[in-house]
Amino acid sequence: MSSRERCFVAVRFVGLDLAWSERNPSGCAVIDADGMLLDLQADLVADEAILAWLDTWLGTSGIIGIDMPTIVPNATGVRPCEAALGAEFRRAHAAPHPANRRRFPDGGRARRIIDRLAETHGAVETLDVRPGDPRLVALEVFPHPAHVRLFARERIFAYKKKQRPWPDVLDAWAAYRAALGTLATADPPLRLDERVPLRVESRGYKYWDDALDAITCAYVGSYLRRWGMQACTCYGDLDGGYIVVPGPAVRRDAV
Repeated sequence: MSSRERCFVAVRFVGLDLAWSERNPSGCAVIDADGMLLDLQADLVADEAILAWLDTWLGTSGIIGIDMPTIVPNATGVRPCEAALGAEFRRAHAAPHPANRRRFPDGGRARRIIDRLAETHGAVETLDVRPGDPRLVALEVFPHPAHVRLFARERIFAYKKKQRPWPDVLDAWAAYRAALGTLATADPPLRLDERVPLRVESRGYKYWDDALDAITCAYVGSYLRRWGMQACTCYGDLDGGYIVVPGPAVRRDAV
């Protein structure tokens, strides 16, 4: 799709599950205003590859939900938003990893990508998002607490490999995929198709791990634009860093 053609696209929601190391692949997903999955890639590595993908799929308005710290002013330790979110979600195993300037001396790749999108597409990073917001907004989200809120769960889906046996990991991934499938009747909807299988195998698993997280990030963006920030919880602020989590209204199913 050319830049001229993209000018006529109204609303799209993009999810970026960015790898913290630029040696590893990232997940990228885009859905439209009706919740249809338009494209899904989870093998993009370099910033330029991600930016080229974004140039193809971004609309003129919508939300870009990014699973990676976007504002990291603290030299060491944790950001206040991570401490606040962790205090609420640690029991659900949904506490975030700490971000600081030791890990991200230049602010990190999410910061670089947002700054480039501000220059090339007019994207803004703001926490003042209203229902139907006409702007192209980029902000930080986090899938784990989003799952707890959206699906009224006591604990996260245990789909990260870590030290768990493969059968347990694959079952958890299938449960995650099934939960996303229930959003087809939610408001806003998420409509997945056969490009996202109901089950996967251990071979190539990292691709599908990142893919579902990118889809979650895109859906959180859709939820935010549908209901506005008043239907979400924002931990932190634009000075010290923040994380946006949908809820506490949880799910509003379409009538």
